[in-house]
Amino acid sequence: MIYHPARLIGTATGAAIVALALLLAALLMAFGSPWATSAAKFLAFGSAFLLLALAAIFAYWTYACSAMSYALDERGLSIRWGFIRQFIPLNRIERIVPGREADFSEIQGINWWAYHVGRGSAPGIGEVLFYSCHQSPWELIYIVTSSGSYAISPENSVRFTKELQRLQSSEAAAAEEAPEQRAEHPLVAIHPFWLDRYGQALALIAVLANVALFGFVFAVYPGLADELNLAFPPLGQAELRPKREVLQIPATALALLAVSLAAGLAVHKWERAASYLLLAGATLLQGLFWVAAAIAVT
Repeated sequence: MIYHPARLIGTATGAAIVALALLLAALLMAFGSPWATSAAKFLAFGSAFLLLALAAIFAYWTYACSAMSYALDERGLSIRWGFIRQFIPLNRIERIVPGREADFSEIQGINWWAYHVGRGSAPGIGEVLFYSCHQSPWELIYIVTSSGSYAISPENSVRFTKELQRLQSSEAAAAEEAPEQRAEHPLVAIHPFWLDRYGQALALIAVLANVALFGFVFAVYPGLADELNLAFPPLGQAELRPKREVLQIPATALALLAVSLAAGLAVHKWERAASYLLLAGATLLQGLFWVAAAIAVT
């Protein structure tokens, strides 16, 4: 049997945040499009792309809220949140604690009105994973196991508790055949890159270098001559081109950055040193394009 939390308020709140971010991004792009190439236009479009990224993140969290469920059967309890599944066999559940009997600390994770996903702790229970849409702590049910505890908020908590207890009482004979407690995550979420601080630092430096390169070119663009010598390295006879072509420098750097990051992530799981080399090379490439831009505009 599948139970759901009271998802309406949490989903509506997330949808409102996504709609607001998209509206602001659309307004920035609409106002910024007619502007001449300048630092102001770069800031407008940069802010719009940042808002679009935030909208995408909140859209996934909102989808995960709307799809959150707790499935009970003879095998165990399965908690679904987005692309993540937490499975707890019935024979691993040591006790069920109503929310009115426990108090929890602040939840570290996603927290907005009637939507809470993340880690917290409760006295007498320990560390708790929250997958809930509660508005009051009394709406929670704590599922306590030897290897971790979970806080959920089925809409019909009394019916859920009775069904869980009934299934537990009929599970004793098949306890040895019960599957293992486990968490299922999408492959992208368990990529070792997310635990590699050095790799993340190299990737971040390369990305920031490219963003700064775009900002530099946009900032100096209004004061440039109508034609520029864009040959790099600047050897031999000058070849003058329209100044709009200087925008190809950061755009090309961005394309190469995307290829380098993709290659670095692809090999990271098997050969970390090669991944570091690719990510460091991405930063070096951005430096070369910085030199090319500096020479072109001077």
